Amino acid sequence: MGATDCRSGSMLAEGSVISYVASDPLEAEHYMTHTFCSHRLEALSGNRVGMRHMGLSIPTGAFNSLEYGTDIEVRSDGFDRFYMLEMPLTGGVEISYGADDIRSSPGKALLLSPGPKFRSRWRANTRQWMLQIEAERMEERFTRLTHRNINDMPVFNPVVDLRTSHGRQLVSMFNALARDFAVPEQADIIRRDALTNRIVDLLIGNIPFVKGGTVVPERVTATPRHVKRALELFHARFGERLSIPDIAEEMGVSERALYEGFQRFYQTSPYDMLTRIRMEKARSLIRTEGLTVAEAASRAGFRHLGRFSSAYRDFFGVLPSADAANRH
Repeated sequence: MGATDCRSGSMLAEGSVISYVASDPLEAEHYMTHTFCSHRLEALSGNRVGMRHMGLSIPTGAFNSLEYGTDIEVRSDGFDRFYMLEMPLTGGVEISYGADDIRSSPGKALLLSPGPKFRSRWRANTRQWMLQIEAERMEERFTRLTHRNINDMPVFNPVVDLRTSHGRQLVSMFNALARDFAVPEQADIIRRDALTNRIVDLLIGNIPFVKGGTVVPERVTATPRHVKRALELFHARFGERLSIPDIAEEMGVSERALYEGFQRFYQTSPYDMLTRIRMEKARSLIRTEGLTVAEAASRAGFRHLGRFSSAYRDFFGVLPSADAANRH
């Protein structure tokens, strides 16, 4: 097999199935770098990793089963040209992904978008299915479903709850793909391609995403009325002292219903969504309207300047003073 880098999707020839086993960490690192993306692999206990990989090609991507028998850590500069949907069957993975610390487990999948560096820790005896989706395919399906130009690649919320309706459908389709591991000679690449398109459409239609540098997620499908109204309130009154219980009362629902609505449709809490919107507004005030950092923080509803600066850096990767110095 020839080498590949983080800009490519898979080394598998179309219609092929590969299987590989490695115990030595360096051997596993070399294989995974050439198969997926350049990264560094370290065994955290002992000097064996117990890696087992099976790969199944699909047009513009690959479906994989990957297992490590011991605790390992992977560090990578990220991948540029594909998305990765990871669905644990056993164990789980903890990932520092961009500015987020996230965790997968059976029932909770992860959707990693191109770009951010990441560090992941696999717990011993973790096995998961992993679907590589070429960015070109995601772009094509995204523009078809949303009727938008793809000026910026969508970055999806990384956590996918498999207990939801769309989550259960994803599990069913992953099971259908996995059956080809057992009988590869009967595998139908046209069927795999159709399944992958259905998976991509489910992700685009149900998983919140951000585009164009914003930190506030969007959705393609409609959200419940009380969640939509709460979002509109956040955008209109972000500078006020807002209480989540008071907002729930104003929406005519319980605080729990409001919380569950945001968790289900945006995988975040109402308070965290409000904070994201405030951050967006504060950055706009600093970069385009020329306000000082203190003025922007106050106008956006932040009362503690030091905490604001720290949170700003977590969201945008720079301090607000740096944005102020480079405003245009």
